[in-house]
Amino acid sequence: MYPVANPKVIQRAQQILAVAPIFLDTETTGFSPQDVVIEVGVVDLAGQTVYESFIKPSIPIPEKASAIHGIREDMLTDAPSWKQAWEDLRTVLEGRYIGAYNADFDLRMMKQTHEHFGLNWPIDDKNFFCVMQLYALFHGEPSQKKFRTSKSQSKFFPYRFHKLEAAGAACGIPLPNAHRAVDDAKLTAALFHYIANYTA
Repeated sequence: MYPVANPKVIQRAQQILAVAPIFLDTETTGFSPQDVVIEVGVVDLAGQTVYESFIKPSIPIPEKASAIHGIREDMLTDAPSWKQAWEDLRTVLEGRYIGAYNADFDLRMMKQTHEHFGLNWPIDDKNFFCVMQLYALFHGEPSQKKFRTSKSQSKFFPYRFHKLEAAGAACGIPLPNAHRAVDDAKLTAALFHYIANYTA
């Protein structure tokens, strides 16, 4: 019965825990190389919000995206642009170890939004770690499909990835996967805590 609770994964999570990481989530206009971030939420280890902001997009929000996260353009009338919001967000992220559920996606979306505004990305990619991959390793369920861990890596990831809501439910965490940035960052932080403090 899953989870298998790989002790090496628990040890790795405990090492990360020791450096007091923060946890981030984004909501976006979509998934393509042209899409941008429209909400960012960051929480600390205790799940307390340290940054939260809507971002006024430079492109329309498709109805299918709004149907997922519930964010409409009329909600962003007074929101800052990415360039304006980045001044505060950068101070939160710099020098920290940052966890995200599917970190490759959040990192890609922030970087391409950055590029859209002609800004140079200053945060080292190595500062980000993926709680989705960590949970897949912890859970230990072999995948029937094999996924590349990233475009730059040639090896394949042998374990099944789980949706954030399913992972939280499997661990008995009473927080919703609401598809809003702060709420999902809180669930990601709680899931990481569960892994780092797991005892059989």
